[in-house]
Amino acid sequence: MNSKPRTLLALYDRLTGFIEKLPGGLQKPILRELTPIRELFLEQRSPRILLVGGTLESVPSLLAMMGATQIHCGDAKQGWRSYQGGVSGAETKILDARNDAPDPHWETGIAAATPDIVLFLQDGDMPAPEWQKSIRRATSSGAPIIALSSSSESARGLVDRLEETSELRGKIRAACSLDDLGFLEILCAALPAPAQLEFARLTNARKAQAFIASSLLKSFSAVCGVVGLQPIPLADLPILAALQSLMVGLIIHTTGRPVTLKLIGEFLSALGLSVGAGFAFREAARAAVRVIPFWGNAISSFVAGAGTYAIGRAAIAYFVDDSPIRETRRIFLSMLPKPRAKKISP
Repeated sequence: MNSKPRTLLALYDRLTGFIEKLPGGLQKPILRELTPIRELFLEQRSPRILLVGGTLESVPSLLAMMGATQIHCGDAKQGWRSYQGGVSGAETKILDARNDAPDPHWETGIAAATPDIVLFLQDGDMPAPEWQKSIRRATSSGAPIIALSSSSESARGLVDRLEETSELRGKIRAACSLDDLGFLEILCAALPAPAQLEFARLTNARKAQAFIASSLLKSFSAVCGVVGLQPIPLADLPILAALQSLMVGLIIHTTGRPVTLKLIGEFLSALGLSVGAGFAFREAARAAVRVIPFWGNAISSFVAGAGTYAIGRAAIAYFVDDSPIRETRRIFLSMLPKPRAKKISP
């Protein structure tokens, strides 16, 4: 798998450096919210997919039907072969243990690494001996099983037959066909968190990319809300700037595009912000502390979190959904906290 972008690593290192300087009581809730970010990015790895069943398609053809482009077949190690695709060079590892694969090939692969998911492939009837071989291989790892066929009708028939098998009863995560809308998102969701991003990038699954970006957005907004409670003037501005820049960079990364500080800065500038957008949101709320001393920090926290959420939603619209910048800016402005008009006493 390609190494992680240096820009994102530098931003993450900068962020954790800031967090380490905060009081211990503030560090813990921030680090807790950063856990999903660490799982998706710092622990990011190639998904491992076990193929069993009949010969539906060749592996490159199957990946192409899932949306992967520019597929490059890599080396095989202990039965697992790597496949890269797209401009990002995202990778998946596949153990092809369909019925024409000899037992030693399958046994070596299972012993070397546990699959994240099993794709049970079938296109047409399968003789009883071949069926039993597929069942044995599908249940060998304990990984979630997804039944995959060439059409929705045959997929339903396949899952009915699988559910009649005692070894598989209740273990089928989903039944899909390659033509089903949402198939890639179902498959992506069944993968462990560290493997989801690489699969979404490989297959260019926009809904899966949006889902991953949204989960990151929730964590970043929560973290910024916690940082917004920091009562020391200006102490939180470097952290907010690093958080918001890292958030935009990770959203770009989910799409497979190269991430640079220049691209992040150009996007924020197009929204009418600077890279240190946290300053505008945070200082706009500082007045609340002076007017309402007790509740002012809570209001400031809300503004920091809501402003970050607006930036993230705009980034998803622009980089994942390919919305024009004018529409993106409208989405951003519509999500910003609106100041309440003051009532004028008669």
